Amino acid sequence: MTQINKIPFHSPEGQQLLQESSAFQTLLTRLFKKQENNTFCGVQSSALLLSAQHFGAKFPDVTSQKDCNLESPPYVEGNMFSYTETSAAMDEAKVDAEGCTMEQVYNLFKQHGRKVKMYHADTLTVDEFRSLASKALSHHDSSWGVIANFDEYDLQQDFTVHGHFSPLAAYHASTDRFLLLDTWMNTVDVWVKTEDMFAAMKTIDSDTNKYRGFIILES
Repeated sequence: MTQINKIPFHSPEGQQLLQESSAFQTLLTRLFKKQENNTFCGVQSSALLLSAQHFGAKFPDVTSQKDCNLESPPYVEGNMFSYTETSAAMDEAKVDAEGCTMEQVYNLFKQHGRKVKMYHADTLTVDEFRSLASKALSHHDSSWGVIANFDEYDLQQDFTVHGHFSPLAAYHASTDRFLLLDTWMNTVDVWVKTEDMFAAMKTIDSDTNKYRGFIILES
């Protein structure tokens, strides 16, 4: 297996890439936390995007986002199922046992009254993915957001995990890399080449027999 070239986000080079990026989401990056439940990657990723969108409405100006108060986010992994909208999209006990599918994460956003689109990786090209995801991440108020559904093993993030969800938080054009905030507790957040990210999404979910892909939350 050829080693995938990734740049750790919290390295000096990783921080420099963020400073140079024109498409980035400060609020999402500040709110980011790893998942606590082994099977709640989809739930945690959804909570992060919903809370970032919430705070973005309060702090739309990029210059205020580095220091604004992000205490008490309305959506966190631990309270997502206290919302009837979440329970209408997926069963907590089943997610706790098996995780969730991309369709269920899509329906979670729909139940919460959000505008959202879902893309299976076999239905579009890597160039289309790059265009759609980078456009979403250029909304600095986090009114839009991106969740990738990919294979952790294929991306060489964790060799014990396959199907997984995590948000993307920035795009660096000159190196053609996306910033992956990996919710899995045993991984490092990394800058990933677009082609490698797309390849990890263009894998089949054995629970649905469909390709994985990505979800874009819109305003």
